[in-house]
Amino acid sequence: RLFEPLQMRDTILWSGPQASPPGAALSQPLRPPAPLSVGDGGLWTTARDLLRWNDALLADTLGITVTLHTPGILDDGTQLDYAWGVRAFQLEGERVESHGGSWECATAKLVRLPDRGASFAVLAHDDSIERMTALSSALQDGLRGHGITTRS
Repeated sequence: RLFEPLQMRDTILWSGPQASPPGAALSQPLRPPAPLSVGDGGLWTTARDLLRWNDALLADTLGITVTLHTPGILDDGTQLDYAWGVRAFQLEGERVESHGGSWECATAKLVRLPDRGASFAVLAHDDSIERMTALSSALQDGLRGHGITTRS
């Protein structure tokens, strides 16, 4: 329902039994067993497929973009900056939609600046959330600082 219509041919939900899917590019072998879920640690993809997903969200190809990016509201009316797995917030008056995560020696982050039609994805053979956060913040600042307004 998601991967095939978007031609994400190199993306797989993997729950084992091996620690990683066949053909996975790893800087070091993962310790078995594989995660016993298809969510946290179970989604394997490539930068190309991650950007296909991103393009689909920007174009609302699957009709889910608004739902995924609508932040929650607590019972007392407090607005959250977290939607359906996506941090959706304003930075200097500009919308930012971001999702990232890490799993044993791998970190990924996808950031969209929808008002500019700009976005970027970073995948690293590293499990440092701090380093990924610093890199993505610097990239966001660079996009804003250079006035980039076209989709990149």
